[in-house]
Amino acid sequence: MAANEAYTMTSHNLLNYSGLLFNKGNTKTPFSTTIGGKSRTTNHWTFPTSLAYTTGGGTSQPAITETDSLTAPNAEFITRAQVTNVCQIFQKKLSISYGKMSSMGQLSGLNIAGQQANPATELDFQVSNAMAAIANDIEFTFLNGAHQDGTYDDVAYKTRGMTAAITTNTKAASGAGLGFWLIAELVQAVNDAFAPTDNLILTARPINIMQLNADATNNGLTVIPGAREENGIKLDVIITPFGSVALQPNPRVASGTAILYNPSICSPVYMPVPNKGNFFLEPLAKTGAADNYQIYGQCGLDYGAEWYHGKITGLGTSFTAPTYAHKIYVAGGTLTDVSLASGTAVAVSGNVGLVEGTTVTVTNTEAAPLHTSEVSAT
Repeated sequence: MAANEAYTMTSHNLLNYSGLLFNKGNTKTPFSTTIGGKSRTTNHWTFPTSLAYTTGGGTSQPAITETDSLTAPNAEFITRAQVTNVCQIFQKKLSISYGKMSSMGQLSGLNIAGQQANPATELDFQVSNAMAAIANDIEFTFLNGAHQDGTYDDVAYKTRGMTAAITTNTKAASGAGLGFWLIAELVQAVNDAFAPTDNLILTARPINIMQLNADATNNGLTVIPGAREENGIKLDVIITPFGSVALQPNPRVASGTAILYNPSICSPVYMPVPNKGNFFLEPLAKTGAADNYQIYGQCGLDYGAEWYHGKITGLGTSFTAPTYAHKIYVAGGTLTDVSLASGTAVAVSGNVGLVEGTTVTVTNTEAAPLHTSEVSAT
């Protein structure tokens, strides 16, 4: 292939075929879609995400005598701290030769009478696919982006993603699978940070969401299917002691990581080009028998107050299927003559308040063995 064909669509390096077009995947952007309805614009590379302050008081009981009250105490005030993020550039170039544009009727592969090339217009197809690729880059960046300030023209602005932004509410899984109580503890951390817990979404890789469902199965819990809708996306829900959490599988979340986010304070921030807009297609200068175009846009992520969110790191990255369908928990007393289905497990844990020497008996030769390692008698 000639050097000038490396990046240009020609009649020989991009062949025409007939038949239905199917995208093999890589088109879903759940996080960007969820927060996309609340976009805003700016005319600065840098924009504020939050202006943080902490109200004092609530840690001790005042002890002010009547005599002391005759003189006003020292004046006090609270300070504020601004947190910022940046917009960054997303750009792609397209080039199509005159020969390619004029030979769309030349078919390769299986040729059947009456068939036509699909797509009918190569440039339209490539533009659409390039825009989808940019959307994928934005999705990855909003989740995993590392912040960099463009200190000069040859230093790229890079927006900070959710994983890097969250520093207050964090949990380390240490290789454990994603489970109900791990999520509940993270929601509690958000609550303890004085942030609302009534609109949270947990996004993680599909294998981690699968593991959460296995944990629910093992522990007799329920994942409610399609119970919530966010910007047109139906989400499953689990109920924790601090509120419901929607579940959002997303393959672009970092491996071993789950992000708990509040979509009501997240939004994309666009920096449009005057008289052009944002993410626009425009022709470039000609250098020969080809049309050249670029797609250009500038955007960043506003994640609001980072303590409204949380993250779990160090999750297991493999799936362990549930070992049985249900459990029986013994909280005290004696369990005898129980009829169990094959494979059912019985767990007795903690101090069950049994008199020393009391036994727990399960009569079923096919059932899984009784786990008594944590039984304690008083």
